[in-house]
Amino acid sequence: RIGTAGFSYKDWEGAVYPDPKPAGLDPLRYLAGFFDCIEMNTTFYRVPTASSVEKWTRAVEDRPDFRFTFKLYRGLTHGDEEESLAPFLEALRPCRDGGRLGAILVQYPYFFRNTQPNRSRLAQLAEGLADWPTSIEVRDRSWLIPPALEFLTRLGLSICNIDICASRDSVPPGSLVTGPLGYVRLHGRNAEAWFDRKAPVWQKYDYLYSESELEEWVRHVREIAAQADSTYVITNNHFGGKAVANAFQLARRLGIEAPQPPPHLVERFPELR
Repeated sequence: RIGTAGFSYKDWEGAVYPDPKPAGLDPLRYLAGFFDCIEMNTTFYRVPTASSVEKWTRAVEDRPDFRFTFKLYRGLTHGDEEESLAPFLEALRPCRDGGRLGAILVQYPYFFRNTQPNRSRLAQLAEGLADWPTSIEVRDRSWLIPPALEFLTRLGLSICNIDICASRDSVPPGSLVTGPLGYVRLHGRNAEAWFDRKAPVWQKYDYLYSESELEEWVRHVREIAAQADSTYVITNNHFGGKAVANAFQLARRLGIEAPQPPPHLVERFPELR
């Protein structure tokens, strides 16, 4: 499955969504007409309500093959480890009960290294997520040594393969599989903005992958999909609709049937012709 991280961005108007928007246009339903999954990233910033999750699920009720993935609330990964997991999981039940839950993505920060205290913390979280399909995104390469990968496998956590601006300790592109899920996230390669603390957040994700850069990931995705029960490829280089354009290109290269991109997106990104 291929989709984007999020669906509601002001800078997508006129590129992804028609401008002006037709009356009654639901951005989520609109995007679900082109792709078969979306990663909900608002849930990283606040625990959703069950009513919101139910509303999102209803929005795609005419797409029986559509799935959601949800980023775990950051309070459980970037903050107080005593934060309760229960409210988050309870909020996701309408999606799970409706058969639309693809995965929960657990994203840790760069400084979350492969240490014994962090392993213990991760094991505790994995216990609470034991009955939920879960992928873990770590950004420090200390987790890529065989004993650490075996540890993730024992916990039932599927590692997320990422494309991110390279640093000394960052995780390089790859095709690792440690569980039943294959998961890929493409963040872009705008290194100048990524490592600039003064750069606005949108600028860090302002990057359009080239055809050759995408081809590298096509190879990785095929290797992942050959080992995993199901695979999710999420484009997070969202600024200006670039994530949507690259998602269309990836679908085409992977032989995944998808509707033609909307004309206004093709006008913005001639590569889609």
